[in-house]
Amino acid sequence: MRDLLRADIRRISRMWLIYIGLFIAMFYIDFKIDEGVINNGSIGFISGVQAAFDGAPLALFVVFPVFYAVFAHELSSKSMQCILGHGITRDKLIATKLLDAAIVLAAIYIAITVWILYRLSDNTSVILSSSQKINLIIFICLRWVRHLGYIAFSAMIMYLSNFTALGVISCLAFAVMFKFIFKVIEFFAGLSIYDYTFDGLLDWAYTGIEVGGFAWQLIPAAGYIIAALVITIIFFRRKEFDF
Repeated sequence: MRDLLRADIRRISRMWLIYIGLFIAMFYIDFKIDEGVINNGSIGFISGVQAAFDGAPLALFVVFPVFYAVFAHELSSKSMQCILGHGITRDKLIATKLLDAAIVLAAIYIAITVWILYRLSDNTSVILSSSQKINLIIFICLRWVRHLGYIAFSAMIMYLSNFTALGVISCLAFAVMFKFIFKVIEFFAGLSIYDYTFDGLLDWAYTGIEVGGFAWQLIPAAGYIIAALVITIIFFRRKEFDF
């Protein structure tokens, strides 16, 4: 499993789409930070970062390249058959793919966090307290969890449907429209359902952290990801391949 993980990470690290997405994401964050600072000073720096991570563009620049790099050619190529033929179990294969996505996504988010902290230290007009910096980092970490969930859900749909294109479309839909769709449903149906969705639980968890509470909402949010992984594994066990 470790050999497969290393080989996958090496392959993914050679895909330029990830680096292009990271560059565009940083440019977009810079724009939102500058906009926030101009409008509201130090508090505007925080709101600028949060606005960038809340917006669909950042999810699109980060989530889609990672999903494409990890999963795009899984069904169309014979790579899975070769891997399974070398003794890797199907459960380990699926778990490794999600771990690939988690590692690559974490590397991207670490790079983005370092860049944000550099912008903070480079801007003498912006002064944040230690608690504000910690909360900002926690906010970014929760966005990593959110985007990893999008990838896990999209991978589940891809393996269930047996169509790579549907997985890609699902990834784009989660990144761009997930929150918007549930907000529209709430508006027209008058039902408070967003707080119990994956996104809503993570928003709720961050609000609890900000006021010094225990973010118990992370437990059911993690349950969503685990459920997607389990469903994918169960279905993948029954999938037939042409060797």
